[in-house]
Amino acid sequence: MAGRSKQLSTSLQWRLMLVLTLLVTLIAIIGDLLAYQTAFKETQDLQDSQLEQIAHFLDPRSAVLRQDANENLNFPETASTLPKPRILAQTLDSPYLNTLMGDDHAVSNLQQLGDGFHNFVTVARHWRVYILTRESVRIVVAQRTAYRNHIARDSALSVVWPFLFLMPILWLITAIWIRRLFRATQNMSTEVASRSATDLSPLDFKHTPTEIRPFINALNRLFKQLQTAIEHDQRFIGHAAHELRTPITALTIQIARIEEPNISKLEQEKLIQQIKAGIARTEQLLSQLLSLARAQHQQHKPVQQSNCALMPLLRDLIADILPLAEEKQQSLSVEIAEEINLPVSKDDLYTILKNLLVNAIRYTPSGGQVRIRHESLHEQKQIIWIEDNGCGIAEAERQQVFEPFYRILGTDENGSGLGLTIVRTLCQLWHIEVLMTESPLRNESFKKIGLAVGLIFEH
Repeated sequence: MAGRSKQLSTSLQWRLMLVLTLLVTLIAIIGDLLAYQTAFKETQDLQDSQLEQIAHFLDPRSAVLRQDANENLNFPETASTLPKPRILAQTLDSPYLNTLMGDDHAVSNLQQLGDGFHNFVTVARHWRVYILTRESVRIVVAQRTAYRNHIARDSALSVVWPFLFLMPILWLITAIWIRRLFRATQNMSTEVASRSATDLSPLDFKHTPTEIRPFINALNRLFKQLQTAIEHDQRFIGHAAHELRTPITALTIQIARIEEPNISKLEQEKLIQQIKAGIARTEQLLSQLLSLARAQHQQHKPVQQSNCALMPLLRDLIADILPLAEEKQQSLSVEIAEEINLPVSKDDLYTILKNLLVNAIRYTPSGGQVRIRHESLHEQKQIIWIEDNGCGIAEAERQQVFEPFYRILGTDENGSGLGLTIVRTLCQLWHIEVLMTESPLRNESFKKIGLAVGLIFEH
């Protein structure tokens, strides 16, 4: 029972039906009251008009209004035995007026009233009277108020009853219309529920109400994004499987060769070095895969406000990667003269800069130069540049290098192709814009233009 009550309270269809029913009922009640009052008043006005017309039609010299104590032309029977009339017409000095009105002082009280309409009260009853003076004769036409109200009430109720009768029909029509209106959404929910998990085709909204179409469009966009994400993950898994299978296959072959009986000690040592190098590459690939997985997982969580001091982080980072630069006899310099705080977490900034610097060192020939510098556009925007005078990246490939496992052809460097993918994922998380352009560093001996990668931070 509680579940049913909760369903009714949360159902848009039931709430809409309830609100419309209450609204229709309230409007009908107000309309009935107004119609009743209007019909009642109009009936009263009509009866007043009848009294006035009767008074004008009567002839003051007519025998109907003669004051004759011995003969009653209005009522041939004795007046005291007759039922009280619904409308009476007499002169003000009629000997029967007190009897008809049931009050001995009726005539004296009426004579004090002027011409026109009056609400007159006797001992026994309420009357509506109209007094008219014609040819020096005062005529009174009276009608009982109870009888007038009875007629007016019947007339008003005859106007109200159709509304009261039609109200349940209106409730039924409203309920049927609302259920029919929501049938499209119910059919669509049934269609979505019956789909398989892999069916992400867009929903058809041709026969749905206009108000629901934005919601269906949003669902279709979500389906498209999910389809794109699934295809991206499938490609990623395929590339990752291929990248892992290649070094593992090579390691398996090399280990098998070590076990050959006729292999020399020198060849054995060479194979061992190759196995170590293959294990190191596999370890690096697995580390990059884990870093990318963590970065993508962070995208689904709300980003907390952070602030990172750049210089302490760079000291730790340079101490970590300096051996790579020294191994290739490269110059690694930092041109930042002031303390800078950036709106990004320390761990994510460390990962971004490390991947960019390792790429710069790896793809810059021996004796080259790698530089980190800061540029301030204005108070709200800062740029960190990582520049080198290595082989660079062609402009046509500067967007493709952010794709997973994409590597530029023609280089002898071993890599996983995931470093820039991790950079892009983390930069999107922290709303950091990434620029790629030609480096201002030049080295004539390489005969190539280096690469400059800019990270734009907005406070």
